Amino acid sequence: MLSIAIVCGAGASSTFLARRLTELSLANGRGWSFTPHSLDVVNAGTADVVALSHHVATEFVVNDLANRGITVVVLPGTVRGGFGADAALDAIAEFIDNNVSKSNDSDVFAQSQGQST
Repeated sequence: MLSIAIVCGAGASSTFLARRLTELSLANGRGWSFTPHSLDVVNAGTADVVALSHHVATEFVVNDLANRGITVVVLPGTVRGGFGADAALDAIAEFIDNNVSKSNDSDVFAQSQGQST
C-alpha cells in the first residue's frame, strides 16, 4: 500500500484532508494510506510521497525536501483542509500515475524513485 503524508504548516488542516482523501481513495479502489503531518516533522521515512499544501510549498521548502530524498507533490491552491479533496486526489493520482505505471505498490514506487526496498 502506498503511504502519502499530507503536510500543511502546523498539521491541523491536513488532518481533515487526510480523512477525506482516505474516504475518496477507498471509494476509487486505490486504498492508499493518508496521514497528516506538520512540515517540521517530515523526513525521508515519513511516507512514500509527501503532498504539500500549496501555501507551504515555497521553492525553498520543495527543494529542501527533494534534496533530503523526499518525493514531493504540491497540491493545487484550491485545496483547503477537507475542501478540494477531489482536486487533491486527482493531483496525487496524476503524480503517481506519471511516476509508476500500472502499480500502486510502495515497493515498486520506491524502486522507480531509485530507492532500495
